[in-house]
Amino acid sequence: MAVKKEELFNTVKKRKLGWFGPINKKSWLFPQVGKFYELYHMDAVTGVNELGLIYMKGEWAHSGFPEIAYNRYADALIQKGYKVARVEQTETPEMMSERCKTMGRAASKFDKVVKREICQVSTQGTKTYNYLDGDTGDATSKYILAVCEKTENKEGTSSYGVCFIDTFIGTFHLGQFTDDRHLSRMRTLLAHYTPTQVLYERGRISAQTLQLFNANLTSALKEPLSPGKEFWESSKTLKTLAEEDYFQVDSGDVILPDVIKNMVSENDALGLTASESSDLALRSLGAIIWYLQYCLLDQELLSMRKFEEYKPKDNCDAAMNKRSSFDPKLRHMWSIAIRLCSGPFPSAGSIPNLPSLPLDILIFSMIHSLGSAGKSKNHPDGRAIFYEEVTYSKRKIEDFLTTIEGFRLGTKIVEKFSPSIASLKSKLLTKTVSISSTGSQSGAHFPDITEDLNFFDTAFDHKKAKKDGVIVPSKGVDADYDQALDDIKSIEKELGDFLEAQKKVLNCRSLAYWGTAKNRFQIEVPESAWKNIPNSYELISSKKGAKRFRTSQINDLFRQLMDAEERKDACLKDIMRRIFHSFDERHKKWIAVVECLSVLDVLIALSNYSRAGEGDMCRPEFVLLDEDAKPMLEIRDGRHPCVSRTFEGGDFIPNDTVIGTKDETDEDSDYSESQVVLVTGPNMGGKSTLMRQVGLIIIMAQMGCYVPASKCRLTPVDRIFTRLGASDRIMAGESTFYVELSETSAILRQATQHSLVLMDELGRGTATYDGTAIASAVVKELSEVIKCRSLFSTHYHSLVEHFKHDSNVRLGHMACMVENENDDDPSQETITFLYKFVRGACPKSYGFNAARLASIPEEVIKCAIQKSKKFESSVESNKMFRTVWKTTSSSDLLTLMKTVSLN
Repeated sequence: MAVKKEELFNTVKKRKLGWFGPINKKSWLFPQVGKFYELYHMDAVTGVNELGLIYMKGEWAHSGFPEIAYNRYADALIQKGYKVARVEQTETPEMMSERCKTMGRAASKFDKVVKREICQVSTQGTKTYNYLDGDTGDATSKYILAVCEKTENKEGTSSYGVCFIDTFIGTFHLGQFTDDRHLSRMRTLLAHYTPTQVLYERGRISAQTLQLFNANLTSALKEPLSPGKEFWESSKTLKTLAEEDYFQVDSGDVILPDVIKNMVSENDALGLTASESSDLALRSLGAIIWYLQYCLLDQELLSMRKFEEYKPKDNCDAAMNKRSSFDPKLRHMWSIAIRLCSGPFPSAGSIPNLPSLPLDILIFSMIHSLGSAGKSKNHPDGRAIFYEEVTYSKRKIEDFLTTIEGFRLGTKIVEKFSPSIASLKSKLLTKTVSISSTGSQSGAHFPDITEDLNFFDTAFDHKKAKKDGVIVPSKGVDADYDQALDDIKSIEKELGDFLEAQKKVLNCRSLAYWGTAKNRFQIEVPESAWKNIPNSYELISSKKGAKRFRTSQINDLFRQLMDAEERKDACLKDIMRRIFHSFDERHKKWIAVVECLSVLDVLIALSNYSRAGEGDMCRPEFVLLDEDAKPMLEIRDGRHPCVSRTFEGGDFIPNDTVIGTKDETDEDSDYSESQVVLVTGPNMGGKSTLMRQVGLIIIMAQMGCYVPASKCRLTPVDRIFTRLGASDRIMAGESTFYVELSETSAILRQATQHSLVLMDELGRGTATYDGTAIASAVVKELSEVIKCRSLFSTHYHSLVEHFKHDSNVRLGHMACMVENENDDDPSQETITFLYKFVRGACPKSYGFNAARLASIPEEVIKCAIQKSKKFESSVESNKMFRTVWKTTSSSDLLTLMKTVSLN
């Protein structure tokens, strides 16, 4: 039977189960019952419908699955948008019985229930990697984003505070910015760090922002939080961080991370007031902290102290996001003109494939969590009873040892560069592969981790630990464990010496200790020696022909022995956490190694691309800007970086692209400094490919990579704006034409002289005259006001006529060859695309050829041809009439009349 969640909550509340709070009415509960997780009532119905489980026998609806399968079933529900609360047993039936005996009163039926506690609430944005999970190969960054908005009431602008975190890695991004009415910066954030879950203040977010979330994040979980109570004020956020032990150091003081410290007002000595420029950001952080507390992840993630300031990416002065298997979100900032291939790399066969290294930054987060003493003592997971504990322990050890092996392999890779370091010309590469302890290279970035790796190699028997799932530390690894062993050995020796002394006292060489566990160390005395037993002996037990005794000295030594054994067992139980904590204490070293290997991964990838590229590959030449220099771009024999590698139809046709500088092949010097190139050509002739090719070559150049061209000279580009393709945004209620204009508006407002603009067929989504007028006005703005490098493709030939004498605009087209040219029946023409970008304008777009290739019915094409002729005739007549009307010279008028008579 399915019941409402509220009814279940009321039932649980009456039974006084403290682990079920009001907030968890929103979650699907996975309570552990023995070796299974079971779902009840409406949760069971969900399990059957969504997970394919089957109902179990009983008076109420319930279903379940084995403990070992938790991750598979929980993840399936989470991916469908559900929240899953993992409820673990925190005592066994035996522990429950013992608790009832020590209560001092009669145990009620409620007391006779095994204790259970919620250990974690998992959602799309708060899933973490832990020992319950299997392989991390499919783990991808999934951000949870908190947004706080303040409307400025000035041209529709708003200020935003944002905080987002990838809980797999544990890095918090915190920032505040002002956005335009198009929400350009917010759109950029959502594109770069697409969240799977969004938190916002209920009733305090604008309709425009909410519409943006609904349109761009259709599958994301969006949750409004109560202002103040759940979405904290900045003062409450800072107070919580100061009072809790998230950032507590060994001395007991709380030291905030630098990013948060810089957001605190300088006028508040207590550090409980946010600066004016960071108030919204800290409020967003407060929402994230509250939500992590709700999910029981706050201590685990905040204690990692990984905070970064988020600054909107308004330009491309830094170029690249490389996602290696080491760190899915490690961002490398590359300056222009990095000399990547200036020094010899070791042979490709001598270097293992870096992405295959078993170094996954997700492991760091898991090891930090498992090594936390605070979580072990205070978190419900530290009290949880797992029936598959051995399996989980083996999995933890296997992951840990794989990580250690990955670091050792990474060190060997870097060591292969040692013989070549002196000959490397690249400073970045030299610093990346130089080990800091050698002292031979100043500014070496790769830390020496040899001693650290040796410590973990000898800390315990790896093979035995993987087999048994238990770590037994080697001597010298853990002082408490070593002391306990020494005490046990010393006490056992004293007990042995005492027995030898008693043999002499009783004159009996057959005396021996008897017993196990708590009954150990009873001196068994045979009947023949009873007459010599002193009064200090205390009878404990007996058997036929023998009696067993203890003395006060034995009792004292046995108590000491049991205490030492308890300390030993406690150390063994905690030794895995201590080993992991020791690894986590070296966190900065591990991160430095991963960053160096990631940089090396990128450099080798770029180098391999540069060397393996088909055709000419050149190193870009950057022209430094001075007061007189103007932005320019010169690409000779450029090829599309992607198409050239997948093209199978023959040789790819290279093209020259010259903007803002004199073209050596152009005899007309009037257009030598034209910043706008008006691109025409037949449909399917390669205009869009050319524009994308130029954009990609510039991006690669500013990454420091060789580019597919024989020559590439340019001044640095601060931003690349694109208006390519045509699509609407149905969820946002925006038509294709509106999307075009919105993007164009952002370009005209934000582009600078040093930007690159790529605009493809602007104005196609409206009436011809309107589209032509808008396109003409945009070209004029780009060429006369902004004066940035631009490629503007169009099929509006009136636009070409308008700008053909403008020195700020250069004309170019994609060439084609026409056979059987026939103005009366263009459908019979055969068009051969040459895919060559040449000077001048294309006379026609040859749209009927595209119609024929698309198998439009012949009669439809012929009808279209007739309509086209009539339209062209009408346009030419209107044009001629306007020309005659404006003519004032009699000679010019006579010339026009002759032209009309000839036509």
